[in-house]
Amino acid sequence: MASSQPMLPPPTEINDAHKVYSIAAWCIVLGIVTSLCVLWRLGLRFQTSTFGADDYAMVPALLLYIGWTAMAGYVNLHAGVGKPLWEITIGEYAVWFKGIIGSAWLYPAMTCAIRISILLFYQRIFVSTPQARIKYAIWLLLALQAVYLVVYSILPAFICRPLYKAWHPLERQQYFNDWYYYYIQVALYSTSMAFDAILLVFPLYPVSKLQLPLKKRIGVSVLFMMGAAASIAAAYKLGIFVSEMQRYTDINPEWLRYEMSTRVPPQFDHYGRTFWIPSQVEPTVALIGTSLPALRQSILSVSQRLSTIFNSSGSSSFGNFGKILPKKRVSKAGEHESLSSDDDNVGLRMNYVGAGLQAGKGGTNERNMV
Repeated sequence: MASSQPMLPPPTEINDAHKVYSIAAWCIVLGIVTSLCVLWRLGLRFQTSTFGADDYAMVPALLLYIGWTAMAGYVNLHAGVGKPLWEITIGEYAVWFKGIIGSAWLYPAMTCAIRISILLFYQRIFVSTPQARIKYAIWLLLALQAVYLVVYSILPAFICRPLYKAWHPLERQQYFNDWYYYYIQVALYSTSMAFDAILLVFPLYPVSKLQLPLKKRIGVSVLFMMGAAASIAAAYKLGIFVSEMQRYTDINPEWLRYEMSTRVPPQFDHYGRTFWIPSQVEPTVALIGTSLPALRQSILSVSQRLSTIFNSSGSSSFGNFGKILPKKRVSKAGEHESLSSDDDNVGLRMNYVGAGLQAGKGGTNERNMV
């Protein structure tokens, strides 16, 4: 009878004949595209002497993101991700579990750094708003990021004791607390999603006070909210993580014939698309979204050149994208516009999404900047 047969041991030699490389390829491509986009943004800011606190905060965020991408690429290429679970060796499973432990620490640091950059960008935009509560809200959210980082940097240390047993596949079960890991990950993703949702709607109130047509206010709001749109990816990641951890019945019968099926969670069969892809997409959306405002002018310039080359009769999609900001602003007593006063001697400078309007006391004077 089949039930009396001994369980099969894991393979001793690596065999990638059935391995699918799409997960690793997507993580690497997204990482490269996003890194280039952020470097473009930082280069433009530096070139135009508009490098601000949000850009300085973006530097460690980018470095952490590159580290995350390198880890994701390495784990997906060397840990057996994309292969049938029964074809993965003990050594590959060790790399797999190291990736899990590494992500438990790197994810909070990376997402915290990205949100700090977004908050400092909001502070840069709304620094002179007459609504003091806007500034206090930004300071409070910055303080909460520090709490978030400290708490979620401590909790992973108790996942497994001693910690190094976490990546020993044959001994892991004796020391690793799977339910503790599950609960802190749910708490981490829930907290991250909540912060991202707050950042998503945060600009709506101050932008609503601008003396602009409704269509342009909506456009400005969309630009500001792009950097925080990662909340959508975070929500998906949380949902798929919870649903996968509760999946114990949909298991390939072939996997049950192997000894490692008693030591490795069955959810690992979909781990690439349920963990690594959502985990890569979330910071990718945040970094590209928060870089678009600074790149608006360059994107507009490129689109105009393309329009000329192809003799386009109408405005290109990027051209329309660049028209959502006001070209002029008339100062009126009592109007509450969100301005940044970088230089009191020159006047007021509007720093919306990389385009500035410099106004003297006697009128307005338009000046574009990144």
